[in-house]
Parts: sequence; structure tokens; C-alpha cells
Amino acid sequence: MSYLKIPLALLALATIFGTCCCGALSGLAGVEFTDGDFGDVPPYPGSSQTTESNNALGLMTMAFNLVPGTKEWKHYTTGDSADDVLAWYSDNMPRQGWEEISSEDMEVQTQSENAVFFIKGNTMLIVFAVADIDDTGDTHIIVGRIDIEEE
Repeated sequence: MSYLKIPLALLALATIFGTCCCGALSGLAGVEFTDGDFGDVPPYPGSSQTTESNNALGLMTMAFNLVPGTKEWKHYTTGDSADDVLAWYSDNMPRQGWEEISSEDMEVQTQSENAVFFIKGNTMLIVFAVADIDDTGDTHIIVGRIDIEEE
């Protein structure tokens, strides 16, 4: 059963992001991160929220601009590993009523190793966790919520 069809650009962006967060991307606009948490998406324990953005963080969200629907993005940082962050979300989001979905559910060939995807009703949740993209040693957690428009 397919939940969504995500543009194939997602694959390209995940691949590019995984290999390059460099000056060549300086033309990309940063994503706007909003304050506050999502009511049914707890922040990662011990993380700090920020609204700061940069080209690398904007790149992670860019493909989702092609998905019709209302989007909102949150940005957190933690000293924990990206693997620990993604595992925590995989373990905890089902308790909030979210179902983890795979790349096959979205009709995408490969899922980024830096992200997990969830669905609840007509809402998709994306959690990216990427370590040390800014030489601070922090893991950046990007949580996006897309209210999918029905066709």
C-alpha cells in the first residue's frame, strides 16, 4: 500500500546532502524554522531548539517543497549521535499515534540513512538527524510536518 508519492528529487537531495554540504550550495535559500514544539511530536530529550538555518539544513527540506500541502519545520541540536536520535524517534513516535513508513511505502527507491518518515492521517512527519555539519560536534535534528493536500 502506498501512502504518498514523494518526488524523486528527494533521492537526489538525500544523496547530495550525504556527500556535500559545501560552498557550491550557497545559492540555496535557507528554510525558516519556527519556535515551539509540535503537540504530538515530542522534542528529542535534552535537545535545544533553535531557529537558525544554513544552506545544508535548507537542502534537507528543499525536495519537500514540491509536495503539496502546508509545511512547518523545527530545528534542534544535541550532543547525541544521529543514530541515537533516529532510534529514539522510531521507538517513541508510535506512542504518539504515528506510523513509521518506509521508502517503499512512499514509492521511493532508497531511504536516506539520515532520516525517518512517519504518517498519521493526512500528515507526514520527517525527522532528519545529521551530525557535525558545522564543526561544532552537534547533531542537528530537523523535524518537518507536512499536512498533505488531497487530490
